[in-house]
Amino acid sequence: MTSIEAPTQTQSKTQSAKSDWLKILLPYGLAILVQIPMLMLYFRQLWSRPHYQPFAVAILAAVGLALYRWPFEAKRPFHKSLASDVLLVTGLGMAFLGMLFVEPWFAAFSAILLTTSLFARTLDKETLTSLWPCSLPLYVYLMLPAGMDVRLITKLQQYSAVHTSKLLDLAGLGHHMTGTVIQIPGMKDYGIERACSGIQSFFTLLLVAVIYIVATRRIRMPRIGLALLTFIFGLVSFVISWNMASPVFVDTFALLGVAFVLYSILGFQATALLISAVFWAIFMNTLRILSIPLVDHFLQIDLSEGMSHDFLGYVVLTLGILMILSTSQFLIFLFGPVDTSSGEAGRFGGFFTKIWNETLSGTTNDQDELDAKNKMRAANHQPVGASGKIFIWASTGLIAAFGVFQLIDIQRSKAHPDLSVRFFDSNVTVDFEKSDMPEILGDASDSKSEWRLVKDGYVTTDRSQGSDLGQRSDSWRYRSRNVSAVTSLDQTFPGWHELTTCYRNQGWNLVSRLRVEPESVETEESWPYIEATFERDTGEKGYLLFSHFNAFAEGMEAPREWGTFNSFFIRARNRMSHRIRAQLFQGEAYQTQVWSTSFNKFGEEVKADFREKYLEIREQMRRQFKKKREQAQAEAAA
Repeated sequence: MTSIEAPTQTQSKTQSAKSDWLKILLPYGLAILVQIPMLMLYFRQLWSRPHYQPFAVAILAAVGLALYRWPFEAKRPFHKSLASDVLLVTGLGMAFLGMLFVEPWFAAFSAILLTTSLFARTLDKETLTSLWPCSLPLYVYLMLPAGMDVRLITKLQQYSAVHTSKLLDLAGLGHHMTGTVIQIPGMKDYGIERACSGIQSFFTLLLVAVIYIVATRRIRMPRIGLALLTFIFGLVSFVISWNMASPVFVDTFALLGVAFVLYSILGFQATALLISAVFWAIFMNTLRILSIPLVDHFLQIDLSEGMSHDFLGYVVLTLGILMILSTSQFLIFLFGPVDTSSGEAGRFGGFFTKIWNETLSGTTNDQDELDAKNKMRAANHQPVGASGKIFIWASTGLIAAFGVFQLIDIQRSKAHPDLSVRFFDSNVTVDFEKSDMPEILGDASDSKSEWRLVKDGYVTTDRSQGSDLGQRSDSWRYRSRNVSAVTSLDQTFPGWHELTTCYRNQGWNLVSRLRVEPESVETEESWPYIEATFERDTGEKGYLLFSHFNAFAEGMEAPREWGTFNSFFIRARNRMSHRIRAQLFQGEAYQTQVWSTSFNKFGEEVKADFREKYLEIREQMRRQFKKKREQAQAEAAA
């Protein structure tokens, strides 16, 4: 009887293992597969940014590390994991946001979280821990939100520029530093930003450090209490950095915040190695930038272009990688584990030694303790039950439904390198003409206050649908005795469009921003507008008035303040699909503006004249818009 049941039990276990592979691995694969269209858009965004171009290496590294440690021979490779369930739910939420906002970043974040969730419930064939660290290389190329990645690279470029300038002074090479460009008399200019981009960027060194700590198993998460405490310290450090005025303190507390958060997840040595990548990135790019003018000056060899420039970049990158590996060995030397097997340390010495090993070295030399941990780990690994598999498949079904909506939005979009998807389901622009604005604004009998349309002052600009500057802009240039101004109707935006951000991106420094409530004016409708002043480093000044009306020619409310928090919510709302946004808020917005520049100060009398003319301008635009929309609707109905 026994000889008959043995093979039956073995066959049952084999079928159970195959069932686990099918019921767990398959739904995760499908959940990631349905987001491929949005992921392709995200990869296109990465490729357009030089700092993110090596992202394919991160994907290959994550897959390679997981396959190397995958428990192919295990009968039950997957186990219950609360962390995996939380990551799965979070990935589901990101997939929903990706569908709702039609934003590839959310789809990419969802795919990474799903990958981490799968690895978190998969056993490492050697250590019996989970494979979640194998997903860490993917997070290196998840673009930081709110443009923080650009600010980070810019900050590193500035530090590289400062150190390069000091070293050039020590070398006796006279130069002038303009922003991040080195200017040397009789020689070409050398751009810092070019040296800090591409595969030689900070992100490449960070990726190398991440792959190294994963491959060498350097991740040692501290105990739960200590992890929570350091995580809180990290959040506090971020809050302090946001409220600091000095750039030095901002950078210091921001770096401390990153270090505390990483320590709560990865442990001390892994965190120290990742933080060192910041220093070595500055060192690497400073060395690269410094060598170009020095070699050109003393040896008359041009390393700024061509094969020699690429060769220099790879040599310096190799040096940076070697410095990362050297730092790893240095950390082992400084913070390596203390041997406790001899028992000579005594009770108090053993206590402090244990704290050292757990908080700094992240390991122990007590083999018995290690064996006990492995046995406890193996005993705690419970197979995924029927309810867990149902939960995984249900989550996959929801993600698949979101993926269908994503695919529909993508198919309806126009392919454009600067645009992921369209903001609108159809073309909602209205064609304007030169005659839609008067030749003269103001009192024609008063030559001091009248504005006249200059010859050839009307210009129409067409852009891609969904552009940050609007798909279409109709501009009229006016001139008076004292000022020259450009007024335009920019269309169309998915909601409030903070025009001050566009001018800041063009190099203007925002001096003031004020929401103005118009007084009683002779117009059909009045609503608030934004008044902003700007200035360039050259001393040139700018003056801007703008506001929006909606598709029904009704004025839109202008936010009184514009900062990080309300800009995030407004931009998130604007990223909703047109069909959802139109039902909940407003489907489209049309922007009116008046802009003027001068090297003289805009006095109160000039500003008052601008305000008066602007109210006249936007009312004329609103009336013409309403008239054209009504004509178009009537023609469509006929």
